[in-house]
Amino acid sequence: MSTRGVPQPLSPYKPRITVVMLACMAFGGLLASRAAFIQLGINHRLENMSRRQFQSRLLIQPSRGAILDRNGEALAINSEAQSIAVNPSKLAKIQNRRLVAHLLAKATELPYSRILEHISNKREFAWIKRHISDEDVARLRRYHILNSDGDPITGVWLVRESERVYPHGELAAHVVGGVNLDSEGKEGIELSMNERLRGKVISMSAIKDAYGRPAFIDVSTEGRDGEPVTLTIDNSLQFSVEEELRSAINKTGAKGGSVIVMNAVNGEILAMANAPSFNPNDRVSPADHRRNRALTDGYEPGSTMKPVLLASGLSKGMHLTDVVWGERGKFKLQGRTISEAEAHEKFEWLSLKKIITVSSNVGAAKLALKVGPDAYLNMLKAYGFGSKTGIDFPGEISGRVPPRKSWQPLTTANIGFGQGVLVTPIQMLRAYATFANGGWLVQPTLIKTPEKPEKERAAPKRVISAQVAAQVTEALESVTHKELDGTGQKAVLPGFRVAGKTGTAQKVDPLNGHYSRTKHIASFIGFPVLSGDQLRDTPRIVVYTMLDEPQGVYYAGETAAPLFREVLNAVANRFSLPASEPTDITPGSSQRQLAGRSNKVDVLSITQAHPAPVRVAPTVMEWSGKRSDGKSFWKMPNVEGLSVREAMDVFKGHVFQLEVRGDGVVTQQRPEAGHAVSDGDSIHLTLSDPD
Repeated sequence: MSTRGVPQPLSPYKPRITVVMLACMAFGGLLASRAAFIQLGINHRLENMSRRQFQSRLLIQPSRGAILDRNGEALAINSEAQSIAVNPSKLAKIQNRRLVAHLLAKATELPYSRILEHISNKREFAWIKRHISDEDVARLRRYHILNSDGDPITGVWLVRESERVYPHGELAAHVVGGVNLDSEGKEGIELSMNERLRGKVISMSAIKDAYGRPAFIDVSTEGRDGEPVTLTIDNSLQFSVEEELRSAINKTGAKGGSVIVMNAVNGEILAMANAPSFNPNDRVSPADHRRNRALTDGYEPGSTMKPVLLASGLSKGMHLTDVVWGERGKFKLQGRTISEAEAHEKFEWLSLKKIITVSSNVGAAKLALKVGPDAYLNMLKAYGFGSKTGIDFPGEISGRVPPRKSWQPLTTANIGFGQGVLVTPIQMLRAYATFANGGWLVQPTLIKTPEKPEKERAAPKRVISAQVAAQVTEALESVTHKELDGTGQKAVLPGFRVAGKTGTAQKVDPLNGHYSRTKHIASFIGFPVLSGDQLRDTPRIVVYTMLDEPQGVYYAGETAAPLFREVLNAVANRFSLPASEPTDITPGSSQRQLAGRSNKVDVLSITQAHPAPVRVAPTVMEWSGKRSDGKSFWKMPNVEGLSVREAMDVFKGHVFQLEVRGDGVVTQQRPEAGHAVSDGDSIHLTLSDPD
């Protein structure tokens, strides 16, 4: 029987199939829509994920500028180094990650736990060891971290970097300072001039490959390499000074010391040495050895402060021949006893000059009381004690001068001979420079180039007159005379007149706050005395030497003074300082010593007689301001009627092109009095016999 045309019943599964098909089509549509939205729409989260996977920002480090001495010799340069790093996210996919950590530990000689911690972090970059050695590279090859071609295994990077190198090791280490592993200055000139030395660090876009390595770098922005810095330090002299300081420490058993050599006219530091020292190539040097004690450590100066007191007295109208009663060695004040350094020293009447010559504590205390606290404090402030010198060195301290309201008579007396006031070596050296340059307080500097902007440069400031400076120099020169029983006889360099002062100061015991009977600081500060033609052609040099806690015979005359002599010898050889004419020779100096000097002193021209006192001209160079090129200028004084020697004393502390014609006294001068002159200018003097 045929069933054609007869309606058939619907399959019970067809509606279900239809629903499933419609559901699948709807789900497919949703997927397609979502895919289209993801591909074509804006999704910041996904964009950031993609950017992190394939793009990165690289910091491009410029080449760090070199540090040079005044003659262009390198003290700090750069060299290429290699460092080992890892991509922890890549290493996390490696089953034998612990084995990699174990091999890296063996190759780099670092703790396994530390390396495992580095490679376990969910980061894309981690340092393992910076600036690896050739031995490290050889071990990386041995343990197959690097293949035969030098390529590292997956997830390990060999990064090329720039490393700071100090070719002379310890030489001038406290001045130059050091950097960290990222070549950022952390002390010394490396820190103070970091912005100039480091150059401009720039950030660049980079696209990474599948291994996470930069494959394309956008170099549209250029960086800027660091610029060099030239110091005032002279490498050759610095080497000699450091050698002499080490030798003195070995001889005296001192635990440390400092030496500074400075140009007294322009404040340039020619050498600055400290001990103990360190090698800036070694980043694990003890922190205590890295401190520049000449600028960062304070101490009580002791008797080296007495010339400043003398200058204060002379500025008030006193004279070198004025006398005070020496109390036969002991002086009671406010219930305290001030005594001489040696019990056998029982001085009676002492001239102001004699106070300096024999370094009398009682005499200095009496003089301080006569000067008065106000005048003395004003002089200390004028000299810059209690303030930073402006040398712009990291860590420089200001020292401390007690406020006026705390000054009792005992305070005044104690500060008179250098107790109760905190100073730095550089402050003391700058004070003595005023005696050598005719009374001008200059700002010390370690930087030759770049020069400070004019508005930041401190102009020389007159703190004492040229007459007072000459009188203090006369007193300081008596300190080195054996015939006058001076305390600094061993500071004399044969062939030279030397002015200076010894200082043997007790250190304060930190446990009880009292002065120690066994710990002392011995110092000597001085300069060669110049005259005649030397004033025109010879640089004014002032030298500071200090030994911390010398053992045995600790007096400065036996420890710091001989060190000064050797440093002055190095200075004389380096800069060809001429011998003094006439030369004052300490009795006992042999002609062999004199003839052996490298600057060839003529033994036949040396006499044993003391030179006649120099009459100081009643006129001075007055500072007037600065020229458009930044140079300071002074008002030309009237030197007519003066002898050549007197005129030289007027120009003391300056470098002029001086032309002298004739004999006798000055009858004509060019420029005329009142005109502006600067260092380097020409001055013409015409001499003739007085009527």
